[in-house]
Amino acid sequence: MLEITLAVTGLFILDLVVRNLTNLRFCVLCVSISLTWLGLLGLYKLNRFHNPILLGLLIGQSITGLYYLAIKKLDRSLRIFTLPFVLTLTALSYFVITSFNDVLPVFGLLSGLWLAAYLVFVYKLDDTPKSAVGKIISNCCDD
Repeated sequence: MLEITLAVTGLFILDLVVRNLTNLRFCVLCVSISLTWLGLLGLYKLNRFHNPILLGLLIGQSITGLYYLAIKKLDRSLRIFTLPFVLTLTALSYFVITSFNDVLPVFGLLSGLWLAAYLVFVYKLDDTPKSAVGKIISNCCDD
């Protein structure tokens, strides 16, 4: 754990320097965490790193960062897609760390969630008066 904390810290400082020397704009913390888990994932696949829990925690931090970036950048009407978005990233991360043995049931569920979110999104675009269900749906992803 100490080595990983030092790696994230070192990458954070390096990324700060790169960001200040260039015109690139990026989240220094996000890049530091992502570079760390990408390196650890490579080592894990080469059987040189043996802590999938720590790897999963770091990937989870990246998923959270992507979620907040999406919330910040995307139109408010697209927030209905946050659940399938986060769960898709989680499933992909899980499959990258483990194996693709359970991919079919998860893919089916995720497809259903994406379809349901799309149908709700289309329903919300309709300008006709909303039912009680429509009001519940419209409140699901508001601040």
